[in-house]
Amino acid sequence: MMNQKYKARIQKRLRTKIVIAVIGGLAVIGIYIIKLLNTTADFASIDTYITGFFFGIEGVCVMNIIQLRKLLKDENALEEMVIYEEDERNQSIKLKSYNSTINFMILLLSFGSIISSFFNQVIFFTLASVLVVLLVVSSLFRWFYTRN
Repeated sequence: MMNQKYKARIQKRLRTKIVIAVIGGLAVIGIYIIKLLNTTADFASIDTYITGFFFGIEGVCVMNIIQLRKLLKDENALEEMVIYEEDERNQSIKLKSYNSTINFMILLLSFGSIISSFFNQVIFFTLASVLVVLLVVSSLFRWFYTRN
């Protein structure tokens, strides 16, 4: 019974990764179409970074898709993964590391916002906006999980 619930979760992850991979592939194709239609210097200077970003997403998604498909085919590996993910110690470590990561990111974004305010307003507002979104989202999740 537990394996079926976990298998359904793995299949949901697999479908999500496939959707992300398709969106990333379409983005790369879109970038090349835009590049063919628009040859301005501004776009030409950043299209390689954008393409690299989406190829990176593609690579990670493809590796995850392969890994998840292998997992769905092998019952023993699926059972081991259930045990690994359901282990309370591993869950506790994951929660502590996520909490530390959020706090560290808030610290870095705060420091980066302060420093960038002296040099460039656009970068300052970008970092400040990301910081506000991160604070709001983390606060909403904390509120949601403490309520339930």
